[in-house]
Amino acid sequence: MEEEKLAAIDADQYDFYIDHMYVDRIDSREYKHKKARLLYAEGGIVHVFTETKHWYLPARFYMWIPANTTYHLESTSSRIPLYSFYFKERQQMPSVLSVPNIFLSNDLVREMFLFAQDWSGGVSKTADYSKYCLLRAMMAIIPDTSSPIDAFPMQHPYPKSEKLRSVARYLNSNIDQAFTIEQIAARFGMSSRSLSRLFKDDMGISYIRFLRAIRIAKALELMSENSYSILEIAMRVGYNELSSFSNIFTRVTGIRPSIYMAKINEYKQ
Repeated sequence: MEEEKLAAIDADQYDFYIDHMYVDRIDSREYKHKKARLLYAEGGIVHVFTETKHWYLPARFYMWIPANTTYHLESTSSRIPLYSFYFKERQQMPSVLSVPNIFLSNDLVREMFLFAQDWSGGVSKTADYSKYCLLRAMMAIIPDTSSPIDAFPMQHPYPKSEKLRSVARYLNSNIDQAFTIEQIAARFGMSSRSLSRLFKDDMGISYIRFLRAIRIAKALELMSENSYSILEIAMRVGYNELSSFSNIFTRVTGIRPSIYMAKINEYKQ
């Protein structure tokens, strides 16, 4: 059945295909579609792995994955809707949509996603004209609301070596701990210099930058739960001072944590 659905998604007879799911039902297999894919999550956080990068898709954001991009999805979030739309790409696509990217959804785009929440399967002009029109409108609006200035930079290179992947998994599992590179290196039987070089050679970023990225990603996930104050979230992701967390969060995301939480709460009302 799954193979039939994958074939239908790429079928030329459909201009669009809709395949919504819950994040706890994500299949972690690798995908590569002939259509572009748009993902939108109402809560939690979805991890999107391309061949070279690890992306974090937080609540109220959407991700554009161009056609013929190899990727797979993962999530540790609970039963939260993940909206999934597939589009035939036009010949002249805006450059910002020629590569994977994440954007904050505005009210109009979000309402369009939610309006189609009960739809599923292939959509063509002849068989489903009203659905076709809305999805064409969505396709027309997305480039205008996907400015490079508004792109959400929550991604980093994905570790290639298994040793560094083990380090990444350990850091993610102990995100509330303020580990130094010396402590992590010792745990994995390396010198701090060797581990630092491994990060640079494998991912092109420093240990500190990687740790900062996964901490902020976890903070975004906790914010979407709407159960903690900003100070509690800062403590849960390894920051002892609210000011340090706020500054880092703003530097990484371009949005102050208080503003982001206010937008999350606004959507939940």
